Amino acid sequence: MANNIRYLYNTQTGIELIFCKDSTISYPLHNHVSVLTIGIILDGSLVLTTNKETRVYKQNETFTIFPYVPHSISAHDSYTLLSLCIDKNAVNDIDVITIQKHIGFLLMQALNMRKINQYQILQLINCLDKTSDSSNWQFKNHTPYIHDLKKQLELYPECKLSVEEMAQNVFLSKYHFIRSFKAEVGLTPHQFQIQNRIRKAQRLIHEANTITEVALTTGFCDQSHFIKQFEKYVGLPPLTYKSSSGIIH
Repeated sequence: MANNIRYLYNTQTGIELIFCKDSTISYPLHNHVSVLTIGIILDGSLVLTTNKETRVYKQNETFTIFPYVPHSISAHDSYTLLSLCIDKNAVNDIDVITIQKHIGFLLMQALNMRKINQYQILQLINCLDKTSDSSNWQFKNHTPYIHDLKKQLELYPECKLSVEEMAQNVFLSKYHFIRSFKAEVGLTPHQFQIQNRIRKAQRLIHEANTITEVALTTGFCDQSHFIKQFEKYVGLPPLTYKSSSGIIH
């Protein structure tokens, strides 16, 4: 399993290509902050559950996951999956032609590595073209207090802020606050906080000297809890993820 996932990240555009080969990893309910994900099944099948439906995707079928949409992935058998992840914040600062060029470059790398064929590249590009005009590719409007807290948890997930403190800050009971947050974001405040700590750890892991340093910097009390949560959300232990990732500047 350790060598079955490869990550290729472009720092200029915020575009990431993720290749999962013969994977049996299932991912719990989560969402992608400001990230559009387009995937294609290269082999096998998986079950994708969103707030709208549960559907089985098979070889050469594509799917789209819009920013903030809660979803989970279940593996009944093994699957091989190529995912194209596009950060909207980065895309907003770069012209479309440059984005298309970098996407094409990443897909050609995958083709040259024999991880994808020309037909599958066309399927991905067609899916991207259909998606680019969709209204779902816009940010959701949240109530002001949810919006402010959500941004805080995205930018500073390491802050020691309990759910009780979050609720007190917006003058709501704990249970009403949790229900309101989940209704708008799709996850509970705690789930969203942990998820964003892991996302931040994925960026920091290439710069830090030790896993303990990453754990403490992202708000975890100890290394063992961090490793457990990292593997739960990413599907790999931190050090395996680090060795499986490539950075393009």
